[in-house]
Amino acid sequence: MVEDLIKWDLSNFYKNINDPSIDRDIEDIKNASEEFYQKVKGKLENPSLHPQQLIKWYQEYEKISEKVFYLSIYSLLIYSINSLDESVKSFHAKIEDFKVAIQEKLLFFNLELNMISDEKFKELIKAPELNRYSHALKFNRMKKKHQLSEKEEQLILMKDITGVKGFLNLYRELKSSFLFDFEVDGKKKILTEAELFAFMYQQDKDLRYKALQTMLTEYKNNEMIFTHIFTNILKNWDLENKKKNFIHPISRRNLQNEVSDEIVEVLGNFTTESNNIVERYYNLKKKILNLPELHISDIYAPIGQITREYSYQETIELIKTATEKFHPEFKNIVENMNKLNHIDVTPRKGKNRGAFCEYGKLKHYPFVFINFTYNIDSVRALAHELGHAFHAFYIQRDQNFINIQISLVVAEIASIFNELLVTDLLLETVDSKEEKITLLCSFIESKFATSHRQNAFYHFERKIHEILEKKLPTADEIKKAFVKEMELMFGNSISNIEKDYASYCFVVPHFLHEPFYVYAYNMSNLLVISIYQMYLEQKEKFVPKYLKLLSIGSSLSPEEMLSEIGINLNDSSFWQKGIKYLSDKIDELEKLVEKN
Repeated sequence: MVEDLIKWDLSNFYKNINDPSIDRDIEDIKNASEEFYQKVKGKLENPSLHPQQLIKWYQEYEKISEKVFYLSIYSLLIYSINSLDESVKSFHAKIEDFKVAIQEKLLFFNLELNMISDEKFKELIKAPELNRYSHALKFNRMKKKHQLSEKEEQLILMKDITGVKGFLNLYRELKSSFLFDFEVDGKKKILTEAELFAFMYQQDKDLRYKALQTMLTEYKNNEMIFTHIFTNILKNWDLENKKKNFIHPISRRNLQNEVSDEIVEVLGNFTTESNNIVERYYNLKKKILNLPELHISDIYAPIGQITREYSYQETIELIKTATEKFHPEFKNIVENMNKLNHIDVTPRKGKNRGAFCEYGKLKHYPFVFINFTYNIDSVRALAHELGHAFHAFYIQRDQNFINIQISLVVAEIASIFNELLVTDLLLETVDSKEEKITLLCSFIESKFATSHRQNAFYHFERKIHEILEKKLPTADEIKKAFVKEMELMFGNSISNIEKDYASYCFVVPHFLHEPFYVYAYNMSNLLVISIYQMYLEQKEKFVPKYLKLLSIGSSLSPEEMLSEIGINLNDSSFWQKGIKYLSDKIDELEKLVEKN
């Protein structure tokens, strides 16, 4: 299926990387940050500091941070589609260096806010003038015992330019440089990783296996480099955590997410204990496909009419219809993002693999990035990222800049909720039992991908950090730890995981970009299933609650915002609802299969 190139228009930020306004903005930010530093440095501890003065300074800090943020976003977006272009790479590096320089200059502000006495802080936080900044101030206070001196924090920022960020750039550039020779029906093709991975959804079992092994060959060939990147980034994370007095490697991420170590531990163990439903489902899939055994390359094998192709425009219309039923404004957001070319979908050389949504400017529309390959997974990916876009839209509409960054615990709420809306529409429109089987299988697999698979990734990360306590793990140790968690999740349903899949541990970028990010997918997945059930029970009465939830941003903690719609993250029975829902869907599928 051939469509025109569908790519971003980033002129909402700048015309191109040579736009003269970029250098003007850089100069303005430099001057503003220097003026702010000279004016505010050393004055936050003043016992006579009053709320009116603090709010004025906070708004100046916020304004500078916002301008840097937009430069950084533009740099990221342009780089993600031109990662092999030397001029773009140079521009991206320039903006990253500049961002670090401004962060160094402004670093004192949050550090000195925590030098305000407890009594004075309590007085300030009660002032109505600071209402929109109160949670940011409280959250910053939570970090007090983990903050280092200003000079130490500056050194960390500086060393990360050639340390962690250097390794991450190497990882991205190496991955995006991979092009794969692949033969299909006697014709040789040169494919990107995203295009090659699309063959994992084909009916031909041998073609699926060949596609996965072709992809992993590049990772095996570069195993030494990937291992070096992997161990150095993770070791850096651990060393910084110890220096900052975090008890466990994950504790720093949990603080950033405003969730306790205990809640994350309970969720992880609880999900692992339910791995039997994953094993149960894939043994059922083996029966449906009539295969003697399943390999890891078969987990995406299509069932029934799932092989049909969806054009991009058809997918957009499908998502608009599903979301309009929930709330008409969702349809308008999709239409406007599409018209403004804020969605980049076409795979091409130099474009990174994966999918994400990123903020646009405050009060403007966000940007969505996916590699659209016309299958049901692409439909789901676009629905998922447009859900993120809805979340970003409402946050940027209703919040000041300081409150737009949200905890990973709630970051996936709108994306997964959107997937459920689209899935329900598809299930409503099917006419046959076979089609329903197809959609149920697709739905269950997508939920396992964002729950049990991410939970397995989380336990894999924990194991690697345990090894790092003693030594740098070898490539074999990293792969064996990965395989062990995959085998634990799939049970007896998948054969030859070690032989077929061990090197996939180097494919997953989350371990490097955001250590311990992955558990939030599982948490969000089970969280949203419960929220969606509330919607099905309350119907239109639930819509205003949901829209409010999407607009809160980081003006409240996750526990506070969820408690407003009746959710308690400390209630273990709450997580059971999500597991039961998935188990019930497998029951439904089993009954349909038995009737065939």
